[in-house]
Amino acid sequence: MIISFVLVVVVTILAVYFSTFNQAVITVNLFGYLVEGPTGLFLIVTLGIGALIGILIMLPSVISRSWTLMKHKRRVRELENAVSSRKQVEPVEGEDQ
Repeated sequence: MIISFVLVVVVTILAVYFSTFNQAVITVNLFGYLVEGPTGLFLIVTLGIGALIGILIMLPSVISRSWTLMKHKRRVRELENAVSSRKQVEPVEGEDQ
């Protein structure tokens, strides 16, 4: 988590540093609207949109993994309770004794 945060901070600093040297005004055709602004601004906005799209694409797998993990934790808790309530643990099929 800390590595991701440091990486985000470094990329942001580099983008801002890069944008300070790209102050030329350009015109962008955005869905039929002509928008004027500095090159650096468009680069930072594009970087932000790309990061947002990446997060949105990654979100379903993260949610799926967290649900699976929650189910497994619940199952482990149930099995631990079942084992603690018994004096003798029955062996699982296929295990060597």
